[in-house]
Amino acid sequence: MRVSRLRPALARATAASAALLLSLAIPPSTAHAEAGPDSLVVRTDRGWVRGAAVHGGGRVFHGIPFAAPPTGELRWRPPRPAARWSGIRKATEPAHPCPQLPLTLLPDGGPVLPGESNRTGSTVEDCLYLNVRTPARGSARPLPVLVWLHGGANAYGAGSDYDGAALAARGVVVVTVNYRLGALGFLAHPALSAENADHASGDYGLMDQQAALRWVRRNIGAFGGDRNRVTLGGQSAGSADTCLHVASPTAKGLFHRVIQQSGACAGGGGLTPLPPAAAERKGSDFAASVGCTDPTTAADCLRAVPTTELIRATGTGTASLWAPNTGPRILPRSPHTAWAEGRVNAVPTLSGSTHDEYRYFTALYVDLLGGGPLTPDSYAALIRLQYGDRAAAILDTYPASAYPSANLAYSAVNTDQRFACPARADSRLYSGRAPVYAYEFADAQAPPFIPAPHTPQGSFHASELAYLFPTEALAPLTPAQRRLSATMTAYWARFAATGDPGMPGTPPWPRHTADGDRVQVLSPGRVGPTTRFAADHHCSFWQPGPVPRGVVR
Repeated sequence: MRVSRLRPALARATAASAALLLSLAIPPSTAHAEAGPDSLVVRTDRGWVRGAAVHGGGRVFHGIPFAAPPTGELRWRPPRPAARWSGIRKATEPAHPCPQLPLTLLPDGGPVLPGESNRTGSTVEDCLYLNVRTPARGSARPLPVLVWLHGGANAYGAGSDYDGAALAARGVVVVTVNYRLGALGFLAHPALSAENADHASGDYGLMDQQAALRWVRRNIGAFGGDRNRVTLGGQSAGSADTCLHVASPTAKGLFHRVIQQSGACAGGGGLTPLPPAAAERKGSDFAASVGCTDPTTAADCLRAVPTTELIRATGTGTASLWAPNTGPRILPRSPHTAWAEGRVNAVPTLSGSTHDEYRYFTALYVDLLGGGPLTPDSYAALIRLQYGDRAAAILDTYPASAYPSANLAYSAVNTDQRFACPARADSRLYSGRAPVYAYEFADAQAPPFIPAPHTPQGSFHASELAYLFPTEALAPLTPAQRRLSATMTAYWARFAATGDPGMPGTPPWPRHTADGDRVQVLSPGRVGPTTRFAADHHCSFWQPGPVPRGVVR
């Protein structure tokens, strides 16, 4: 009798225990009610997240951790896996940007770039998070994925500064990524190198970017994305970093096409990673600037420096630039060497620049922060200072008298040497191994970021971003500009889907080849190929060309 009375109680206890275990393993029943291709509750490999519905359809998930916080002992170490969590994590607000100073450098205290991170800055090292924007699907068919690396000289910016709505509306799942910046992301130092099996340090920001790509490979299917159609893209420093991942052996298989916008690294004249010795010398100088001079204690000393002091020491302008370096396993050789040896992740590439890249920097550093416009004499003096023995040839090729102002002459020199011709060199290099589609964005009336009383900015550096990622921080696009935006988002989405931007309803975009040298012009008045790009930007003069002192990217 006693045993028979215990059996119902034991059964009830067993059922309760089973229910408790299930409640820890799966979300509550409301998640099942929302299940489907557009569910706001999604399971990742570390736990469940709840996103938000967005106007016009689709979902957005903000602040999903893809790695552990790189704080304390994890500062200046490769990213570690994020911790698992129980329950459903709210993913409706962006995470903090990675540590950086605010770029509020305008005379009125405003930011020089339109991103929210540029207005606020950040001192929060717990910043390795990503954001996912999905289209309204209505079916279970996996969609192409764009993983976007923000620009900002590897010292500024955040993934949350970019709204993927326009590209998502074209059927692309858009992932925007935070990564460690400045000294926290790219410091190499002998004491840090001594901690690692490969006796190298630096490139932590690149490691973060690859950790995000590995997160995408594991998880993007749950958000409706196709893990076998991942495009890695970026602008400026994000583009140069994308170029570096093409040359990285640890990035093999993590992406299937790339987009490079105004940032080269492989063909000569673009961003060149520092060799290990030079990177460690720079790192030692930085460590000394924050009081860590003893090589035997430098690693512990650096990890004890407050975040605010580190970013103050990084500074702004050219002092804040932190290039990646060769040596670590992620980048054992330079991109140029990797291409020469055939050790690259050659994939279809969409690559280009803007027609007037450097006018933004001239307006900022010469007009607003440098005391006013250049004269013909000060222009010549500045060229001599930056280019040394080659200055006379440059002044013959770009005489001030050939331009409406000395500011525009100086802008043309730097546009061609630092952006246009390196982009062309990368395209020519890539086209021998994979399909390449080259472009030049050329809207002379693009909405400006900053006032420019002496420098009409034209299609300045980063001006194309407003046509791909909608923003309310700039003047609204005109009807003609909105049509150009629609064409560009169609091209970019088609490329993410197929590796070829061409599609019915848009002007044909021919492949770029070294012989044909065709570049697609993207402007409100004309969309179509040109063979004049190299001549317009004096690329035969610049390649191979010098890298001037005091480069600003």
